[in-house]
This record gives sequence, structure tokens and C-alpha cells, in this order.
Amino acid sequence: MRNVLLPIDGSDSAFQAARYVIDFVKQYGALAIHVVNIQPKPFEWATRGMEPGTIEKDLSVQAHIALKPVLHALDEEGIACQTHVGFGDTGEALLALADELDCDHIIMGSRGLGAISGLMLGSVTRKVLHLAKIPVICVKNDRSDAAA
Repeated sequence: MRNVLLPIDGSDSAFQAARYVIDFVKQYGALAIHVVNIQPKPFEWATRGMEPGTIEKDLSVQAHIALKPVLHALDEEGIACQTHVGFGDTGEALLALADELDCDHIIMGSRGLGAISGLMLGSVTRKVLHLAKIPVICVKNDRSDAAA
């Protein structure tokens, strides 16, 4: 494992995946780490009357808010990374970016939803696991007080 994609959505589970990467780097050495946040395309009714540039700027701000804790944690450990922000279908965008960046692994959080909840809500993790052509490491949130 040398070139990894680390999707971050602002959740505790995603932060746990970042901690996994930090621990891996401490134990095994440097990685090329691509920290990414994909903002889903907003519903048309929610952006009616807004300028396209304003919509993208707002989504970019939300993405950077989600990335901030992970970037801070990596920086505190002296671990370099590249940051990427995208827009669109999260699963598809993650897979396309992993391919574009020639990543050899995807490391992502898994909220640990039950089977029925996962089916009803849909799951970016499930989509990535199903469609990825490279290994995907899912890191379950180990905090007992985390909300699913």
C-alpha cells in the first residue's frame, strides 16, 4: 500500500479511517495520501435562482469544513497529503478519482449501519466495495457513543 484515497464526509467513521491511516504511516512509513470530499449535487429546487458559481462556492465551503479535522490531525502528526474536492455522485466520483490518481487502496469509514438500514438508506461504502477494482479497507467507528 503506497498510494491511498481517503474519502472524508465529516463523520466520526471517516475520522476513524483517517486515524487508521495515521497509525499505518507511523508503523510502516510514508504513503501518498489523497484526502477527498465529494459533495453531492444539490436538488434543483434547493438552488433555484442561485448563480452556478455561488452554488459551487457554497459546496466547496461545506467540503472544506468536513475536511478540516482530518487535515488538522494529519498536520499534527507531520503527515503530508493532497486534498481534493469534487461534486456529484459520491461513489462514482470516488472511484473515478482513485483511478485518475492511480491509487492502490481506498480507506474509508463505515458507519456500521445494520443490514436493513443500509439497504434503505443506500450506502456509498457498499457502492465503492461493489464497484472498486482495487482493495477497499473499511474502518468501522470504534466509538460506542457514535450515532449511526
